[in-house]
Amino acid sequence: MFLHLKKTFQISKYKFSGFGVLLVMLVFPQFSSGHDKERPAFNQSRYKEDFQFLKNSENRTDFFDPLKYIPFNKSKSVYLTLGGETRQHFEFISNNNWGKGAQDDNGYYLQRYLVHGDLHTGERVRFFVQFMSGIETGRNGGPRAVDKDSLDLNQGFFDIDFWKNSGQRLTLRAGRQELIFGSRRFINYRERPNMRLSHDAIMGIYHKDNWDVRVFGARPVVLNPDGFDNKSRGSNSFWGLYGVRENLPLSINLDIYYLGWRNLNAIYDQGEEEEIRHTLGTRIWGKNKNFDYNFELLYQFGEFGQGDIHAYALASDTGYTWSLGGLRKMRFSLRADVYSGDNDPNDSDLNSFNPFFPKGKHISQLAASGLINQRDLHPRINLTLDERWSLTTSILFIWRESLDDGIYSIASGVLRSGSTSRARYVGTQPELEVKYRFNRYLDLKGIFNYFRVGEFLKQTSNGSDINYLGSMLTFRF
Repeated sequence: MFLHLKKTFQISKYKFSGFGVLLVMLVFPQFSSGHDKERPAFNQSRYKEDFQFLKNSENRTDFFDPLKYIPFNKSKSVYLTLGGETRQHFEFISNNNWGKGAQDDNGYYLQRYLVHGDLHTGERVRFFVQFMSGIETGRNGGPRAVDKDSLDLNQGFFDIDFWKNSGQRLTLRAGRQELIFGSRRFINYRERPNMRLSHDAIMGIYHKDNWDVRVFGARPVVLNPDGFDNKSRGSNSFWGLYGVRENLPLSINLDIYYLGWRNLNAIYDQGEEEEIRHTLGTRIWGKNKNFDYNFELLYQFGEFGQGDIHAYALASDTGYTWSLGGLRKMRFSLRADVYSGDNDPNDSDLNSFNPFFPKGKHISQLAASGLINQRDLHPRINLTLDERWSLTTSILFIWRESLDDGIYSIASGVLRSGSTSRARYVGTQPELEVKYRFNRYLDLKGIFNYFRVGEFLKQTSNGSDINYLGSMLTFRF
């Protein structure tokens, strides 16, 4: 495999800029101020960051502080925050999609660049803008839809606080934005691929004490490879009401929500029809000393062409953390999930669960299969060695929930039809991820996955084992 890397990088017209970025990222740690422990880590949702503490000039001790709080008036109530991110990602997959379709035996190089500005014009109005660019180099068959985008608007929204007092806030948010709800199992900004997911949306947000309630209407943005050509389409619509109540008795937190979805061209193993789907869900989560838990239950109903939709999901993540002295700790957890599949491909009704916009990393970095017609068990061990080193190891066991439905990708596309086999077991996937944190700006990950095919994939065409090797060098400021 590594003999082919030279060939991969030689064909890149972005070779010099890519390696230039890598060099700057590796040299940058020497600029660290030494105040890492005094500041919160960067948020992957950059609009959630708050640098108002820099209003006091004595707190400006970091190399990038001049960019984090740029005042425009004497009272410093109008200010701008600038920031950005780049991720340099090498990925090698042998037998992608278990050997079906075009294959790549060299590996390929992905680059992602994000830059944002957050303008606050007083206490009640703010504007957030984030641009995104992605580059793919050396992949046989060319870039996938989520690999490449010359330059486009990933987020561009405004917030207006109509009511802000006594711990209460009522906010209108409108524009292109990333949607995040709950534990991000089903509504996520798609961090794992090169290009992130955003929506053209309008949202009302009410927050009081331990309550957070949001109502929204949205359309997912469809990526296109050229400059400023990403658009949402009227064929897909997403709306809902999501409420969170924290700090209930016994340290319980509760989410209750309704989600609506309309897709004019929904494709399942059963066929293609217009889909109108309603989801009722709840999530119970919390932590009691060393024990943590996260349980989620969803029921879906609606229409699929001339038929009815009846689907469900049960998802859980339960863990226990041991302190090993100092910063060292170990968390053992078990994820156990069930996502319904269709019971009869010959009738008009549909029982396949729709996971909307799932978090691929919830499964693994490879995410070979998605959250439709699946049962899985996923024991994991997370080990923190010190402030720099951590590792995660896990093994994932996957079955089909219904023998009359196929298996799907993380983007909900049909990968294998259920008509090809009556076997239930899909496969076993161990994973190892090692992370090194240079400082608060820079970290490096190495990931290895192996997917051993089960009887279902052996009985379908091209049922070959998958090897995955990836590395991610990420710099944020």
